Amino acid sequence: MKSRTRAYPRNRPEPRQGPWKHGQVPVIGIIGEIGGGKSQVAAFMAERGALVLDADAVGHSLLNQRPVREQVLDRFGPAILAPATDPESEPLIDRGILGSLVFAQPALLGDLETILHPRMQVTFEKAIARAQRQGKVSAVVIDAAILLEAGWDSLCDTVLYVDAPRPQRLTRLVETRGWTEEKLVLRERAQSAPEEKRRQADLVFVNDGSLDRLKEEVNRFWDKKITSANKRGGSPRSDRPNSPGPGRPSNPRSSSPSSGSGPSAGSSEV
Repeated sequence: MKSRTRAYPRNRPEPRQGPWKHGQVPVIGIIGEIGGGKSQVAAFMAERGALVLDADAVGHSLLNQRPVREQVLDRFGPAILAPATDPESEPLIDRGILGSLVFAQPALLGDLETILHPRMQVTFEKAIARAQRQGKVSAVVIDAAILLEAGWDSLCDTVLYVDAPRPQRLTRLVETRGWTEEKLVLRERAQSAPEEKRRQADLVFVNDGSLDRLKEEVNRFWDKKITSANKRGGSPRSDRPNSPGPGRPSNPRSSSPSSGSGPSAGSSEV
């Protein structure tokens, strides 16, 4: 699918004071094919002291918060509401109903993204700024299947791509989420082509083996790129621009095959 990268207005960032784009704490974006294992990679990084921002969880939370809730209901109508369980509480937006609707109609998905994505970016920016101020985490990880499409890679010092053979990904999704191949196809259509994601990533993990081997690759990356850079006071990041959109400079890419398997990664689910 053609990339839907968008530029949203944002506050001009303050001058950084540290080796990374935002200061002393690096920001790592993780992308990948649905079911490829990117959330497992993020979990391994959490073990190394990283704060993980799960884009799916952020989007799900915002759906039932004002003003997003009102805007989504205005656009899609009350049919997306779940049955009320408490007469004194507002019924929640049913993500299953909403997802079935928007993933079947790209124009509607675009409408939903226009409502959600700017607010999700603000959430990420606030979390990154808080991490820089507090200095309690070793990195901030944005786990987002549509990081590139949404333009959130502009927040990152480096972007990692996690992939796995499609049959393995489908098996994981069937076992962990009860998906069908048809549902996977619909979700894949909502994302950029795998080749484009690989091209824009700074490093590639191929998750087609054991969990232990995948963890070894993550730790090798961490020791070489994060720990060593912090010690020498320099950043290994590519020159990712502060604003997303077409025309940004191309970056030198490296590819590091790795192995591993694990729980399916987060997707562009509603």
